Amino acid sequence: MEELIREICSDLEQEVSIRILFAVENGSRAWRMASSDSDYDVRFVFTRPVREYLQIKRPTQVITASFDRNGCPCTENVFIDMSGFDIFKYVELLSKSNPTAIEWLVTDIVYYGKQNEVFKDFALQYFSELALYHHYASMCRDNYKKYIQSRKRLTYKVYLYALRGLINALWVLHRRRVPPIAFRDAVQGMAEIVPPSISGLIDDIMRLKSQGTEKAKIENIPEIDEYIEGFLEDSAGVSLEKPEPPLDMLNREVQRILLCSCDGQEG
Repeated sequence: MEELIREICSDLEQEVSIRILFAVENGSRAWRMASSDSDYDVRFVFTRPVREYLQIKRPTQVITASFDRNGCPCTENVFIDMSGFDIFKYVELLSKSNPTAIEWLVTDIVYYGKQNEVFKDFALQYFSELALYHHYASMCRDNYKKYIQSRKRLTYKVYLYALRGLINALWVLHRRRVPPIAFRDAVQGMAEIVPPSISGLIDDIMRLKSQGTEKAKIENIPEIDEYIEGFLEDSAGVSLEKPEPPLDMLNREVQRILLCSCDGQEG
């Protein structure tokens, strides 16, 4: 499948005249939470020929495409879901500590190209603790209230999304670092914070999800529900730092990448 994804990336570059800087996995497979029927969530950053940026009407900043198991374009039964950001859109998100943009740099599943080291250094050194914490806490809250508390379309996947938000928020609060992409690593890193009974239940949920399917319906897990509710109550009063990042660091790297493309060099 990785070879097929690389071929799709190469074909996409030719079809729409872009250069993909890097394409990565950022979904349940990257988080080590995949089910037997999980699809591939491929995310990429691209540049266009410099002349396309030097015009009144700016080019599209987002490119999406969907493919089936054989690599054929499709709109149903999607198995490879692709979404890419133009470098300017991506860097703008990164400058604001957008958690998704950061995750693209720390995932260890790279299908095409190479993650930019300057962008990665920026993300790890100058991220906003406040932005990351609130993003992950909101992920927990939204999944809990919409699905778990209401008991609508309740699945192991929903529980893991809520718990991933909770654990990652705790990681930011207590470690003051970007959480690891693999969910089990994040859980293990919070061993002194998360009760063993909860960690054990998380392991059980991950195992059961991996053995089943994405949409398999389940019943509520009272002990997990109570733990999430306690976290959500505590999260309301959290205060964290929001530093002013050195944007020149990103500006210089974008300029370098685009100037290299003008010279015919690899960025």
